[in-house]
Amino acid sequence: MRDGFSAWEEVIVLAVIAIMVSVVYQRYRVLRNEAIRTQLNVELSNLKLAVELYRVKNGKLPSNLLELYKKGYLYYRDFRIDKKRQELLDRLNHAYIYDNKTGSVYINPKTIKALE
Repeated sequence: MRDGFSAWEEVIVLAVIAIMVSVVYQRYRVLRNEAIRTQLNVELSNLKLAVELYRVKNGKLPSNLLELYKKGYLYYRDFRIDKKRQELLDRLNHAYIYDNKTGSVYINPKTIKALE
């Protein structure tokens, strides 16, 4: 009669566990990136609404996105700020792109590339 497991049985079990962990981790990464994309889209919608609200109330577009924060159109808990460069940052610490001539706000291409 034999007690315990042989070395080969243990190696096989560890290999199966490693494969299962890698599959679960890949799925986790996909779901995490989808969640970040959803957050970015919500933040982008909030920025666009804040720009439009600012335009309606003041009759002009804000000069930059940080002006929206300073005037109370955005909350700091929702957005990150780079005080050195005076820019609003997304979840991956890339600056949003803002065209102050048209009022358009875009997600930084670096952020989109990082989520692919």
